[in-house]
Amino acid sequence: MPSATPMSADRVPVRQKSAGSRIRDSILYSPAWMVVVGLAVREACIAAGHLYHLDIMRWTAFEMANIGRSLAVGHGFSTPFYNGPGTPWNEFSGPTAWTAPLYPWLVSLVFRIVGVYSDAAGFVLLTINSIFSALTSWTIYRIGRRVFDVNVGALSGWIWALSPFAVYWSATWIWETTLSAFLLSLILMVTVEMEGSDRIWVWVRYGLLWGLIALTNTSILAWLPFSGCWLAYRLHRAGKRFLAPVVISGLVFWATITPWLVRNYVVFDKVIFIRGDLGSELRAGNNSLAQGTWVPTYRAGNNPALFAQYKRMGEVAYDAEQARLAKQWITENPERFRALIGRKLLYFWYGLPETPLPRLGHFLFFALTVTSLGGLLLAFVRRLPGVFLFATLMIFYPLVYYITFPTMRYRHPIEPALVILAGLLLASMAEFVNYRMTRSAVRRGV
Repeated sequence: MPSATPMSADRVPVRQKSAGSRIRDSILYSPAWMVVVGLAVREACIAAGHLYHLDIMRWTAFEMANIGRSLAVGHGFSTPFYNGPGTPWNEFSGPTAWTAPLYPWLVSLVFRIVGVYSDAAGFVLLTINSIFSALTSWTIYRIGRRVFDVNVGALSGWIWALSPFAVYWSATWIWETTLSAFLLSLILMVTVEMEGSDRIWVWVRYGLLWGLIALTNTSILAWLPFSGCWLAYRLHRAGKRFLAPVVISGLVFWATITPWLVRNYVVFDKVIFIRGDLGSELRAGNNSLAQGTWVPTYRAGNNPALFAQYKRMGEVAYDAEQARLAKQWITENPERFRALIGRKLLYFWYGLPETPLPRLGHFLFFALTVTSLGGLLLAFVRRLPGVFLFATLMIFYPLVYYITFPTMRYRHPIEPALVILAGLLLASMAEFVNYRMTRSAVRRGV
């Protein structure tokens, strides 16, 4: 079964193997094959389903694409919403901080090269998403191998390569979803691999990577204190310096995100940390119609009246007003709010009941929850290294969605970690069954 030796599980059992067995293992334990096969599956789905062909209403449903269009045509980082037929194409609603900037800038670059809202742009962007998703098999393999053992790494990497949800988000959504999953798995990989290192350049890389994550998906920052404190504690335990590396890494992080913070202050005359839509998200998930997920009529992108208010007031004032209304409703309905939090927690881990997914989709979504929790419990029982990182990620990353609202897509950034924990459980079960069968065969004299 997976060893409890700290971060030293790069081992493969040494035994005589046939040529066929060696070839099989060279594929099964190869992260390169995982990435290649995963990318091929995603590209095949995009091509076979013509998923790159997005009509104008589908394109404009993506706020990332709308901001990318605005950047591409010279109107700057603005206009996250297109409010349906009849809205003039030359109408821009003003500067925005509705999303983190990195992915919309990527979208704008593609639009400038191959055309705004074109089929070619759809194909290129979905391919980029698929590359990020496929590369996540590599980070998953490295994490599983480092923290648990090589069998867990291989099994987890292949699960991700062929995961229907990983394929779905990469092949259908013009969003930062797969980039977020890759970056979070990458920072987890870097964290476990730099354990015990006080080399300054390693910590510079760590701070830079966290800065890129902040400019991609601010929700992931909920895990930053736990990742950083774990590394500092491991240095302290080893009797190594930790203050200088931590301070330097923090300075690099702030240097990475400061230009965007300055942009927000200059444009809005207000301090906005990366993005400024929390009030709107809070209102969309906490209102008289809320049942545990978002209510479209409370979103400016879905409600012409709210969109008109958004344009009239400006984004900062509009978001502040939505925050005020949400807090007022929460204050007046505390019991309902607590009940909604319970539902949101359930939906985050079980899936949304009204989502038009086949039963198999809901089963797989919830099965990953169950098996990852089983893997986490197993890691606790065996006192395996790195369990603190997995546990804090699962506890603290979703908190903002329990307060605002969950969707199945919002869980995707932490699903690489969930797949690794599920891989630990499944690999342990397989080894246990194999052990029992071997003992049984020995007793029978086979």
